[in-house]
Amino acid sequence: MKRTCRKKELRWNCETYYCVEQFLKTASEEERQDFIHFVKKGNIGISANYLNFNDLVDCGMLEEKTSEMRDIFMREGIFVKTAMTADINGISLGARDVLLNNGIEFLYTNIHTHHGMYPLYQNQNAYFWEDGCGRRLLVWNGEHYNLGNALGIVFSKNVNFMTENYFGKEGPGTPMETLHKNLQESLEEYENSGYPYDFYITSVSGVFSDNAPVNPAILAAVNEFNSRYAEEVTLQMVTLQDLYDLIRDKTSDTPIYRGALNDWWGNGVGSTPYAVKHYKEALRLSHLCDRLEEKTGVHNAELKETVRDNALLYAEHTWGHSATVTNPYDTMVTNLDIRKTSYASKAHEAGAMRKNQQCHLLGDILCYYNMSGTVKAVSVSHEKRSYPVEFYVETISLPGVRVRDLKTGEELPVQLSAHPRGVLVSFLSEFEPLEEKLFSYEEQPAPSGKLYTRTAYVGAERVRDIVSEYDKETCRLPYCLENEWFFIGYRIGEGITSFLHKKSGRQLLKNGTEAFFTPLYERTEIRRDVYEERRLLGRNIRGLHARCFQGTLQDIRILEHGPVFTRVELDFQLEGTAHSSVILKMYRHLPKIEFTLRIAKTLSEAIESVYLPLSLHLPEAELYIKNGGVPMRPGVDQLPGSNMEYYIADEGLLYRTDGESVLINTLDPPFFIWGLWNIILSSCATTGK
Repeated sequence: MKRTCRKKELRWNCETYYCVEQFLKTASEEERQDFIHFVKKGNIGISANYLNFNDLVDCGMLEEKTSEMRDIFMREGIFVKTAMTADINGISLGARDVLLNNGIEFLYTNIHTHHGMYPLYQNQNAYFWEDGCGRRLLVWNGEHYNLGNALGIVFSKNVNFMTENYFGKEGPGTPMETLHKNLQESLEEYENSGYPYDFYITSVSGVFSDNAPVNPAILAAVNEFNSRYAEEVTLQMVTLQDLYDLIRDKTSDTPIYRGALNDWWGNGVGSTPYAVKHYKEALRLSHLCDRLEEKTGVHNAELKETVRDNALLYAEHTWGHSATVTNPYDTMVTNLDIRKTSYASKAHEAGAMRKNQQCHLLGDILCYYNMSGTVKAVSVSHEKRSYPVEFYVETISLPGVRVRDLKTGEELPVQLSAHPRGVLVSFLSEFEPLEEKLFSYEEQPAPSGKLYTRTAYVGAERVRDIVSEYDKETCRLPYCLENEWFFIGYRIGEGITSFLHKKSGRQLLKNGTEAFFTPLYERTEIRRDVYEERRLLGRNIRGLHARCFQGTLQDIRILEHGPVFTRVELDFQLEGTAHSSVILKMYRHLPKIEFTLRIAKTLSEAIESVYLPLSLHLPEAELYIKNGGVPMRPGVDQLPGSNMEYYIADEGLLYRTDGESVLINTLDPPFFIWGLWNIILSSCATTGK
């Protein structure tokens, strides 16, 4: 790019800041100055959108990156006030707020309706998108990003699905005649549908494809078209800032909306459950280290940046190669899948290294093989409460342990569990906000294995199935779990029979396929071919002939029963799986239940999903999730016409009532479905896009 370029009218927009960032990293000083010159001159437009994300993106990290972008251009005397998106059909509330926080006033969206749709039930219109504080972002609710290519601004002899959909199957004539004809037909359609503006906005790519480079032939086509048809309509290339300046006053009375522009493509994250789990833990490690750095005062900016940059790349919306469904075994397809996962893994690695550094600063000496010693537990919460504390000892055998709180001198109830590299030690302790506490632990001899023979609670075969005052709990575990707050009943052949909140007396369990803790498998058989069957889904995640199968409880195993918690594994027979079980972990002295779904999927080309219902019988409750860090009520706090069937949530689901509320924190799967029959489901695995 040289300043001697004569095509001064040429305008081109950089769709995302990421491509600009990468160019500036490798550009020579002369190239960098040329780029800045053409931005200032108005030939190059800048978008404040870093990448086209799905709702997995961590908006705190995105805020940092966007703020850096703003500062870089401000130092050059350039004030970026506009942004654009292309392809994606959803933007989280947090991502919207990132734009507002950084002074962005205008967002131009180019929404792809492949398994998605634009909001407001109509495109090519404007609205103000308002946040909870009353700040507003002007949004142009635009068409597909290749509309200009379909019109013929970049001439192509090829006829594809988009040109057929918009302008029929007739092959192209001469370039200018084709463009003129298509534009006339499109303008007529707009006028007949009540389009209120005297301008027509279209994006165009260098070629009819994604991620195409600048094409100077567009300017030649614009000039030739204007020389022939300027009395009817004039074409003008504009940057995002030009566009904003041209339409700002004409859209000043546009309607105002609040709520989420929910992502139609969010279900794609369910197709890679292990990688998403890895990514989510990388984010948790990063946020944990933020809290630890508050305590130590030592900040590792390099590792934090590595986590952030890789996490942002992983949350970019492209989920595999476009041929993932039709050619899943091609090397390029599998390579891109692995490379995508590598971003999550690099973020996780840097987060773990950052945590190791903080633990070292807090005194960790990595002596996990000591049979007795002292451990430090650090609360990263700003609230006072009791928490589970766990550490493991690398040993073949640790028969018993005594744990003492060195602050109070209190000896704590402790539970020993099997660990992949030894023995896991667990206990509960109360912490002040951000408190560090020391605990001593000492090896103890194994407790006596003798039976108490004077009370009828166990027979010679060592099965404790007799109700007695000596052992009130063990005989009940094959049928129920219970603590001060909850009662969960289950029975082989019947499944979950009760989920009771004891303090309120509320039965939380719903019947049928909405039963809590009971997995579901859904399958849409391939009746045509893998591509065609998925095309026919439209905006649904299941076909018209989909079948849903509920797991049947076939076995119950008591994994652990001790003074801290009890773990029970419910083994289900579930279609589409070789193994399916739900592990319940109920704490004795905490109002907390942990549950884990374990499955081994069988292989199939069908359209499949596995769900775990999270629906509770709380009809008066309001349901909340966090969308990019912003609380929202699914189906309520949304733009009209946006996706209301499924959502990506940051952390989980809240049932909010006037009394006690229920928080379901989903560490691994971020995907929730408000499906048929108003079932609330957490998707654990799915195939397809």
